[in-house]
Amino acid sequence: MKKILLLSALFVSTLGFSQITVFEDSFDTYNDFLITGYGQWQSLDLDLLNTYTGGTDTPTWANAGAPQAFQIFNPTTALVSNGTGDCNTTENINFTPRTGAKFAACWAGVPSSNGQTATANNDWMISPPISLVGATGTQLSVWYKALSDCYGTERFSIGVYVGSGTPTQTSDFTIISTLPYIQASSYTTWTERIQSLNAYNGQTIRIGIRCVSPDRYMLMIDDFKVTATTLSTDDFVSSKFSVYPNPANNIVNVSNTGNIQINKVAIMDINGRTVKSLNFNGVTETQVNVSELNAGVYFMSIDTNEGVATKKIVKS
Repeated sequence: MKKILLLSALFVSTLGFSQITVFEDSFDTYNDFLITGYGQWQSLDLDLLNTYTGGTDTPTWANAGAPQAFQIFNPTTALVSNGTGDCNTTENINFTPRTGAKFAACWAGVPSSNGQTATANNDWMISPPISLVGATGTQLSVWYKALSDCYGTERFSIGVYVGSGTPTQTSDFTIISTLPYIQASSYTTWTERIQSLNAYNGQTIRIGIRCVSPDRYMLMIDDFKVTATTLSTDDFVSSKFSVYPNPANNIVNVSNTGNIQINKVAIMDINGRTVKSLNFNGVTETQVNVSELNAGVYFMSIDTNEGVATKKIVKS
């Protein structure tokens, strides 16, 4: 039971337009049970309620029952079990991720707990900044389901924050999903939600998933993906590159999925001043030592034969 404790890449064929991945995340690369600090995602816990746990009589995973927005949940290492029943003596619960081993979980808040008056979740999971500059035909695809059908449907909405800043409240977002909320009723089947982002083409945005379930159990989110039908040359090249770890203390790895040759890497501070520059001889992956840089935000410019990729990095 519940326990309180972008080169244009437009291809025309008989199948229509191809999709270029601008950003995607299946949450499998992050440490288990984090509630903050997973990549450049932002968590915003506005209800401050203690949370339920489930799937075991002895929850021992980190942050179990604590106030939180969304958690990187690994059911295998959490030692939880799926189950079916009549919802009176045994719960219907299904922790199975859509892909991989993990998903983003919004545990239900315990009404009026932790000295709060809230009786429902008010929790945001906010994506890293996503550039739609030079992009057309943009859309979000995200998969969702409920942990259980024993306590009513889970509820959530999708909002957009314009810019690369740090939103602090719900009014910072424009809700783009169906009002007043999307309902997740199935606990056995993942459902895909697609939202057009064309209204934000040419801008940098952050996309937020807001859980507003009233005393339910858990909203599960997986396979978050933003695509476009066309990108400018440099945006397309940028979409192929990954820099990691990010934030980084010492070494930043630079790799790409298109076998694109790297000629030069330059790092600029937020004022546009070049603080480090390295030449390479057509390698497809490399490492850059940033240990001598001061802590802060930088931009890495990766010069290739196919265009220039720009990636934001954080020196910790």
